[in-house]
Amino acid sequence: MTSPRQLAGRLAALSALVMLGAGCGVIDTVQNAVDAATTVTDFADRLGKSAELTFTAEYKIVDNQQTRTGDKQTNVTVAQQPPNSALITGDGRLIFTPEHTTICDGKECNRTPNTVTATTGPDATAVASVAGTGFVTPELALGMVTAAAMVPNADVDTSERKIAGQDTLCANVTGISDPLGTAEGTPGELTVCVTDSGLLAAFSGRTETGEEVAVELVKYSEKVAKSAFAPPAGAKVVDAGGTQG
Repeated sequence: MTSPRQLAGRLAALSALVMLGAGCGVIDTVQNAVDAATTVTDFADRLGKSAELTFTAEYKIVDNQQTRTGDKQTNVTVAQQPPNSALITGDGRLIFTPEHTTICDGKECNRTPNTVTATTGPDATAVASVAGTGFVTPELALGMVTAAAMVPNADVDTSERKIAGQDTLCANVTGISDPLGTAEGTPGELTVCVTDSGLLAAFSGRTETGEEVAVELVKYSEKVAKSAFAPPAGAKVVDAGGTQG
C-alpha cells in the first residue's frame, strides 16, 4: 500500500516537472499544481504522525447508496495502540497485531498469521469486509485528494474546523471533472480534514467504487480499552487451516 508521504512526493514531483516546462499562458494552472502539492504534503506529514498515536475514534459514515436502499447509517470505531489496531462495527471486528489478523462476523472469527513484513496494518480488502466500502481509510482519502488535485484547473482551498472537539485542517478540492476516472465529464469535489495530531477527521466525495460517501469523526479519546484487541466474548476463533482457538 502506498504511504501518505509517497503519494505527496509524487504530486510534488509532477508539479515541479510541469513548472519546468510551462509557458506564460499556463502559469495559473502551474501555480494551482504547486499549491496543491504543498497542501497534500502538509496533510501527508500530519497523517504520517497518526501511526504513533494511541486512541479510540468513532466515525459516522453516510453512504448515499445505502441511504437510497433504506439501509441504516453505519458507525465504525477505530482503536489503536501501536503496534495493535482494531476496527469495530455493530457485529463485525477486524483486529490487527504483529502476530495475527482476525476478522469476526458476530461470534465467528477467522484468524490468520501475519508475515514478518506485515507491519503496516490490514489491507483495504480486509477493512471493507468489516466496515463496508463506505469507510475511508486515511491512505485512501489522501490518495483520492491527491489524484483530484492533479486534474487540470482543479482548485484546492484550505480551512480550519472543529470536529469532535479536535482542531482540524481541511482541504476542499473543486473543479474536478473526472477525479477517479469512473465518471468522465461529471463535476465533483472532494474534502478531507485531518486533526492537528494527525488523525483523519472527515472525508466527503466519491470513492473508487463511484459511490458518494461522507465520513466524519464523532467521538475521540486518547484511551483504548484492552478488550478492543480481542475477539468478542464467547466468540469461536478458527485459525488458518481450520484449527479452533
